[in-house]
Amino acid sequence: MDFEEDETIDKSWLELPRNHLDYEAGVKNFMKFACRDLELVEEIWCPCRKCNNKNLLKPSKVEAHIMWKGFLQGYVHWIYHGEGEEEDYMSTGTVIGDEDDRMKELINEMVPDYDEDAPKDEASNFYQVLEDAKVPLYPGCEKYSRLSFTIHLLHIKCQGGLSIKWFNVLLNLLIKAFPDAKLPRNFYEARKTISNLGHSYTKIDACPNDCMLYWKDDADRNDCRVCGVSRWKTVSSNTNNGSENRRTPKGKKIPEKQLRYFNLKPRLQKLFMSPQPATDMRYHAEERINDGLLRHPADAKTWKTFDKRHTTFAADPRNVRLALASDGMNPYGNMMNPHSTWPVVLIIYNLPPWEVMQEQNFILSMIISGPKSPGNDIDVYLQPLIEELKELWYVGVTTYDASKKEYFQLRAALLGTINDFPALAMLSGWSTKGSLACPCCGSDPCSTRLRYGGKFCYMQHRRFLPADHKWRQQTTPFNGEKELREKPHLMNGDEINHQLAHFEQVEFGKNAKQNGLTPTVPVDFDHNWKKKVYFSGRVAICEHNFVFP
Repeated sequence: MDFEEDETIDKSWLELPRNHLDYEAGVKNFMKFACRDLELVEEIWCPCRKCNNKNLLKPSKVEAHIMWKGFLQGYVHWIYHGEGEEEDYMSTGTVIGDEDDRMKELINEMVPDYDEDAPKDEASNFYQVLEDAKVPLYPGCEKYSRLSFTIHLLHIKCQGGLSIKWFNVLLNLLIKAFPDAKLPRNFYEARKTISNLGHSYTKIDACPNDCMLYWKDDADRNDCRVCGVSRWKTVSSNTNNGSENRRTPKGKKIPEKQLRYFNLKPRLQKLFMSPQPATDMRYHAEERINDGLLRHPADAKTWKTFDKRHTTFAADPRNVRLALASDGMNPYGNMMNPHSTWPVVLIIYNLPPWEVMQEQNFILSMIISGPKSPGNDIDVYLQPLIEELKELWYVGVTTYDASKKEYFQLRAALLGTINDFPALAMLSGWSTKGSLACPCCGSDPCSTRLRYGGKFCYMQHRRFLPADHKWRQQTTPFNGEKELREKPHLMNGDEINHQLAHFEQVEFGKNAKQNGLTPTVPVDFDHNWKKKVYFSGRVAICEHNFVFP
């Protein structure tokens, strides 16, 4: 296809899902357009959602990125690929003016023409703030609403590092210059404007040695009931040659460590407040192609087994299946300064496969602050989440379904975890080191200790092949022996609970001796347990995943 200078380029495919045939055809047309002058250069900017027009790659890699990661949202004028001028665009390839257009589209989608029966209780503030988003910033303004302009101001404050004082000075200047504008009077009013969207979090103080949370019955304690360390930061005092608690300018004590916890129930309720997202939550039951192929988590054995065991839960497709993902990160980007902060994220498996792993559909559950990894003590921090998951499993929460215009009792279950091998040990309690490291093999491992290196390797994977497979009889290509053993037995939740019933729980905390579980009675089985996992109820390690409850 030859592209002329004044030819209109079809871009309707940009809004289609990646598995759509027209999306694939659109990507090929885009590549032809972007590579029409390829004899001048060998690489082009990659407009996928991850690269964000920041990386020069070969065209074949660019096409693969767009197909697998999606096309950059908002990049509708292809200025980095020869269309139009660059003066009205940001260096990242995102159109400046389109941010407000996308916000309007989002608001129009989230605020449908709902009827008078829409919820007026826990969701009323959410609907109210979205209705306010339709109010123009000033009479006749079509570009900004009061909500969108406030969000932009708060974004500038965060990105520019403005203090609350100077943010208020900026607001006072704007109010004097534009008296007809519906602007917040100060920072606290601006923050309150967006707080009704329900994205707030709860701060829970924690012991700096990860022994306990100052939560529930321990909320008023001033020191750790396990190690005795003070809850508060201290500073040297010149008056009595001792130390005193550090305080904020308002006189509040500053805790040594805090957990940021984001309540799960209101976030799940908001998934059903708009018709389209509420419909997408039933995709796995109503629109999924069920032909025996693995296209969606609902096609997996774990999902099907769960539905057979819990028929009441599976009867309503709106009930939410979740996965938990967690790993350490250094938020400062400086490897010379070791720091490990652990975000815990929940992934919604109900959604269509092209939406499940989209960043905007992730639910941030908690942030475990550093500077050290919580290690086995991560169970201490998971307590609020597990308690809320239990409530969502046994009781549920009353939720309004905007697609069906009715209330229902929403329940949720944790189907699995997504993590690397070290994090698996932290979450499951089964150590991933030593001869029994494999959680699938259990006490019947496939491990071999290297004679000279002294480390364990895991090479006897022929056990998992069918009994009549030809490789089982071969010796020379492998370790010189035939493999006649059956594959190892995979423990279920009941078997795991039976094993853990023989042990006492370890003491959490960095000062505690964590040498593994202590048996209450002699055990006759090999194990690699380091603690009793906090995922109470029936917990099974299945293909490196949990099944809850």
